[in-house]
Amino acid sequence: MASNSPTSQQSNSQATRITSDMVNQLQSSLEAKVAAIPSVPQWRSPQLMIVFEDGDLHSARQQLLQSLQNPFAEGSVATLLLQESIADQFVGLVTQDLRPLSQEVSKHPTYVNTLAKIDQLKAKTVQGESLKAGESPILVYDCVHSYLGSGATGVVTVHTFRTAKEAGELAKRDPLPYGQVSLWNEKLGCAYELIPRLPSNIVAINCFNPDVDPIRDSFAADRNDVLLAKNYHYESLVVSGKRRIVVFPVGTIFAN
Repeated sequence: MASNSPTSQQSNSQATRITSDMVNQLQSSLEAKVAAIPSVPQWRSPQLMIVFEDGDLHSARQQLLQSLQNPFAEGSVATLLLQESIADQFVGLVTQDLRPLSQEVSKHPTYVNTLAKIDQLKAKTVQGESLKAGESPILVYDCVHSYLGSGATGVVTVHTFRTAKEAGELAKRDPLPYGQVSLWNEKLGCAYELIPRLPSNIVAINCFNPDVDPIRDSFAADRNDVLLAKNYHYESLVVSGKRRIVVFPVGTIFAN
């Protein structure tokens, strides 16, 4: 039987007491994070995210938030394409949950230089609600990263589109070395129509950064393949003369 005696309460208090060793470990962890961001950060498999009005806005938003808080991380979203009809709604969902950036990011010379360039260009931006300038993750409208600096810039650029064709044209506007495209549209027929226009060999539909190991060998061997693994549908196929990997969660409806 659980005890509520003073001795037990004292023991619990001692178990959760913050010690100098714990503080030192935290400081060491923070120093490691600083060292993890190079002085001149380069793109490391950046991602392009495309969100349609028929996509799961809340799931896409959750994935984007992680990239906005850690913009120099490998596999973070660099460019966001939003269908015009849901653009304001989606950005509103994102900005209400933004938190102050870590000092490793906000004080980084590259991020500071990016902010100065944004100010010089008078570019339209959106930041977190109630967050001070310079401490908030930033969405930059109608701008390509090459205007903001060389290599990773620490921000996410945003463009809006009306049709899938327009989305395909915008996807190639910023020639970044995209590692994956994260495409959010519950209508798989529409999503597949866009694949030939996308600037990456890996297209993740209604998911973000899925493990592609199950289909990697087939892709490397230039072999068509379809399989189910880890609750995902995987395909290795040729689209418009180019070998692609397509991944989406099992249960997604194929519809136009």
